[in-house]
Amino acid sequence: MQDFTEKAIILRVGRFREADLWLRLFTPHRGLLTAFAFGGSRSRRRFVGCLDPLNLVLFGFSRSRTGNYLSLTEGTLLDGRPGLRGNASRLGIAANCVKFFEAVHVEPEGSVRSFNLLEESLEAVERCPDLSPMFPVFFRLRTAFEQGYGPSLDTCSRCGKVLKTSVAPLLLIEEGRISCEACATEHGWRIPLNAGSLAVLDRVRRESPRQWCSLVPDAADRRRLFDVADGFMRWHLGLRWEDGRFLKT
Repeated sequence: MQDFTEKAIILRVGRFREADLWLRLFTPHRGLLTAFAFGGSRSRRRFVGCLDPLNLVLFGFSRSRTGNYLSLTEGTLLDGRPGLRGNASRLGIAANCVKFFEAVHVEPEGSVRSFNLLEESLEAVERCPDLSPMFPVFFRLRTAFEQGYGPSLDTCSRCGKVLKTSVAPLLLIEEGRISCEACATEHGWRIPLNAGSLAVLDRVRRESPRQWCSLVPDAADRRRLFDVADGFMRWHLGLRWEDGRFLKT
């Protein structure tokens, strides 16, 4: 790989020597990368204001002579997220989304779309006047949809009955489909839905993160949507939330 320049969102930063840092980054064309900023904690010229988590930065990358690692040659700050730094609640929401994102994404395939989703989500968390407390759940659901785990939200997967008029549509987690009550299998992980929760899922699937900010379902639908996100996360993505981290199940 030759030297290259690319935008990146900083996911994590760590120190490995007195003045040197390692960074976990997500880029639109190469997916997840780990790179080293040698002298990064002391640099006054090459990385001015760049090396903080959540920053959007235009980095220069260089491959080592042995090809074993990437180093950062310079950085230009594109967005430092000032609206998040002074708001602990929103910073926590953004960090939760980033942790989930990092745990899910491995391959660079589809990384442009994923990069745009993460960038738009961070912008929404920072700048929307009102922010739904369900935003992290919506982000997990949309990420699952982007990974190809979104079932049809319109009709029963077996008989074709319109789901929003069905008395008791059920999400069958293991099968990854939504069924009317008559067609649902009797066993397995089943989550009852209704017209309201289906409408929210459809909006999360279609709309931009900024449009989720004002989306506040009632208490019963919040519980359903949390269960849906947890089901996809555990069964299809192989993750669980524990002690402030997303862990492999």
